[in-house]
Amino acid sequence: MKSLRTNRVGATQQALTSVDMPREIRIDHRDKLSYDEFARDYLYANRPVVVTDAMREWKALTRWSPEFFQQEFGAMKFALPDAKPKSEHALGGDAEYTMERFIELILNSTDENPAPYLRNVVLYEQFPSLRNDIEPLPEYLEPNWLPDHYFLKSVGDILNRGAAIEIYIGGKGGAFPMLHYDGAAAHAFLMHIYGRKRFILYPPEQTPFLYPSREKPNISMLNSLDAPDLKRFPLFEKAVATTFILEAGELLFIPSGWWHTTKMLTPCISISANVVNQSNWKALIDYAAKRVHNPLKSFAGRIYLTAAGARRSWRDRAWRQRTQAKSDREPLGSR
Repeated sequence: MKSLRTNRVGATQQALTSVDMPREIRIDHRDKLSYDEFARDYLYANRPVVVTDAMREWKALTRWSPEFFQQEFGAMKFALPDAKPKSEHALGGDAEYTMERFIELILNSTDENPAPYLRNVVLYEQFPSLRNDIEPLPEYLEPNWLPDHYFLKSVGDILNRGAAIEIYIGGKGGAFPMLHYDGAAAHAFLMHIYGRKRFILYPPEQTPFLYPSREKPNISMLNSLDAPDLKRFPLFEKAVATTFILEAGELLFIPSGWWHTTKMLTPCISISANVVNQSNWKALIDYAAKRVHNPLKSFAGRIYLTAAGARRSWRDRAWRQRTQAKSDREPLGSR
């Protein structure tokens, strides 16, 4: 038993020494970024990027604000799962709010007493009238295999759920409640509409320092980034975050496997979308296989997903050809 334990410790130390010395990574800010450049330099390179003009035609940039939601949806009632059941902010001592009251809390939110955070709400279900405000969607979100039909219903159910566009509304001092990367090894696109947010990112190579949960390996067990318990999480001291501020009108691409979280510097409104395609399909297969503990089922799942990815890669050749032809026809200044 002693030798086995020694071997495990040695293997862990060897894995950690193989990680490059952590460093802060520069996040490019780009405008007039063609799809081909995006695919080459960021999508397939698995590098984050901020695109500053991807949403320039959206009505949401001139319409959406906390006051807009208060006026248009003031009587709407909803529950917030992260809110404490007996929060003084909640109606009737539970976690149900009206939009009118919620926005009041958002506008008066502070670092010391942040308002609750409305997050991961499916936009088209909760606010169907706002669909036209976010059109056209940036072409960087294509192709996306998440909404496709899959012969295995269990696979389709999981991937189809991940295809929804979600909305987030929060106040100053509010934060996403955990450090994580998006499930199913999906790429994340954060489209920021109102306010200012600070993002904190760690590349996949720093995973050994971030203490993934055994049950949910895309969620970190760290209790805090600002005041971490280094007795419980001593390796976190080696981690180096990349931080930056996302401004209204900017799109952030967070590639597959990149750990991230955010804190709001002002009242904020954002939407997000997940994307899976050829660029991260292998990562999805690995992610799914690790979550199936039966070796035979895991092997069968790999075979099915590999075949499903190959079919879609072949199908997407025509889409790529159309995209390239469109790019060749457009003058550079119009992109």
